[in-house]
Amino acid sequence: MLNPALEIEDHANTVSLVVAVADYAAAPAIVSDSAIGTARHCLIEILGLGFQALRDPERAALVGPLVPGALMPGGARVPGTSLELDPAQAAFCNSLLLCKAAGGDPLPAASDGRAVDSFGAILAVADYQARRFTMEGKSPPKVRDVLVAVVKALQIQRTLALEEYGGSAAAALRLVRVAATAVVAAQLGGTQGHIVTALSYACVDGESSIGLGGPRDISRRHWTTADAISRCVRHACQAVTTGHSSYLTAAELEAMDVAGRLLGARPSGAKPRFGTAAIGAYRPRETAQLIPRFQAAVDGHFPARQAERIKALFASPERLDDLPVNELLAALVTNGAR
Repeated sequence: MLNPALEIEDHANTVSLVVAVADYAAAPAIVSDSAIGTARHCLIEILGLGFQALRDPERAALVGPLVPGALMPGGARVPGTSLELDPAQAAFCNSLLLCKAAGGDPLPAASDGRAVDSFGAILAVADYQARRFTMEGKSPPKVRDVLVAVVKALQIQRTLALEEYGGSAAAALRLVRVAATAVVAAQLGGTQGHIVTALSYACVDGESSIGLGGPRDISRRHWTTADAISRCVRHACQAVTTGHSSYLTAAELEAMDVAGRLLGARPSGAKPRFGTAAIGAYRPRETAQLIPRFQAAVDGHFPARQAERIKALFASPERLDDLPVNELLAALVTNGAR
């Protein structure tokens, strides 16, 4: 429970905005089949783009542990590689590969921020959780849980974009970072208190020193986005691991107040209402082209026999929903050097 005073002292509506985001991230979601279907198609699309991105030597060189050789057996996998990393670094690598989708993001963007960005963190944490739960004899999260988390992250991003005071690239990236942090903290089992703490970290976290460049600085922009997504996981892990008392301190309330103002809350603004309206749907032509594109990417990256198994697994995309996340990632592991 948060301080009862939060319901009385609104802090110019800024604290209540952060609490509303945390409540939505933590609450069970009723997500429409069309939204899940679009998120599923997006997952397939960006996995294929990630496999293609691994063929870029400069990009592939950045995919790996932060410290050379510092692997984490039982950690999060990076699709299309043999890497097992801590979830934060896996999120960085995932996002660096998924940034390849910049030319054709299948999900609608929010205030110039690309909607696929949260996938990197959500997928890494889901695989880590699934592997850990399996070892502990618990039921692992399914692919549908990943899709629901992505829909929720996109809705947070889109809803906050309506409150955002600026439309700069840095502001858009902040919205992506906040949305991903909230959802990842919930994935890790965080309470409302954990999530608002993680959100406070994410909001006041300074922008990357590398900065956001223009169209000609695409590699720098991708690195910056991947770094921000990696920090989402770190903020969520720090908040959940350190625990949280039943009552927020004055310093924590102040941090939440700053966070709310950074998100663009207005003194008399109404609390945001979250749903699934922000996520669109693939057009029939795009759907028809999706699987052939994915299959071509698989054929170009994996050995022939493994490629056939992967294509068979994805032949009926709807059947992926009930597959444990760790089993999906296991099918996408390579036996090569990375």
